[in-house]
Amino acid sequence: MNEIDYIIVGQGLAGSVLAFQLMEEGKKIVVVDENHPQTSSKVAAGLCNPVVFKRLTKSWMVESTLPLAVNFYRNQEQLLGSNFYQEMPIYKLFVDEKECSFWKQKSNEPELFDWISDKNEKPFDENFIATPFGTSKVLQSGFLRTKKWLEAFQKYLIKNNAFIESKFNYADLKIEENTVYWNHFKAKGIIFCEGYKNINNPYFKHLPFKLTKGEVLSVDFENASLDVAINKGVFVLPYDGFYKLGATYDWDNIDENITEKAKKELLNKAQKFINGNIEVKAHKAGVRPTVSDRKPLLGVHHQHNNFFIFNGLGTKGVMLAPWLAQKFVRYLLHDEPLPEEVNINRFN
Repeated sequence: MNEIDYIIVGQGLAGSVLAFQLMEEGKKIVVVDENHPQTSSKVAAGLCNPVVFKRLTKSWMVESTLPLAVNFYRNQEQLLGSNFYQEMPIYKLFVDEKECSFWKQKSNEPELFDWISDKNEKPFDENFIATPFGTSKVLQSGFLRTKKWLEAFQKYLIKNNAFIESKFNYADLKIEENTVYWNHFKAKGIIFCEGYKNINNPYFKHLPFKLTKGEVLSVDFENASLDVAINKGVFVLPYDGFYKLGATYDWDNIDENITEKAKKELLNKAQKFINGNIEVKAHKAGVRPTVSDRKPLLGVHHQHNNFFIFNGLGTKGVMLAPWLAQKFVRYLLHDEPLPEEVNINRFN
């Protein structure tokens, strides 16, 4: 029997960030993951957007989460010897005068001073990108190369004898008071970070996930280039020589199959503001572990006091993960209470 502190199920964004923070606290962990190529963490563009475009409000807890996230990924770059996080403005292309004036009005609100520009700009070649009503930019935004970081971090786990490539079978779990047994491991606790696969988890499947499938294209443009991200119904993000174009939201077909319908939807939306041919290089789909009230799911099982969940980070996962992991580690190790908004007690 290998005696450890925690088994972590899932090496997506949530499981990886949490694993590192527990290791930093000197805890012995093992991460179990089947290395599936189509996880939402690997497919995602990894955008770190501090505002919610729909209502034009700042993201939940952004003042705390964003600086911590940037610092976390910068430290990972030092540790793993590669670049993962890139600061990059997101330009919002206005659809009409009404949206333009609404942005102007919101940019004068003190709570948004740090997050959106009050200038209406026309920074693009109009022959390439049409901006009849102008654009303005989100400040302090960026993106994480999630797949690249997850692969590099997995190597770090392997080097530290902390990774097992395996499908997790719940039937292999054995529980005794204050102890969890799985295969050859004896642990103080188990933490489930399974993303949307939580729907198969017999211990936490009662939680109200509202899963959304998302599809993303990797594209190239004819005779033009971009060095900033843009948003107008879809986002376009410069990404390692090409561009990510996304994303769709499908609440009905919860699978990882790419569809012609989603591809057409993305291209049609992009062609409304991009002139010229868009060449599709790749097409991927993933399922986001979104939750009915749009807040993450953290906490302990109502019957098993050493079964935990760290999940439901949704579309803002890149920004939220380091801050939430910090809160979760303090909860696990020092009995500090979790923020009420994310504690699963709200549904028990």
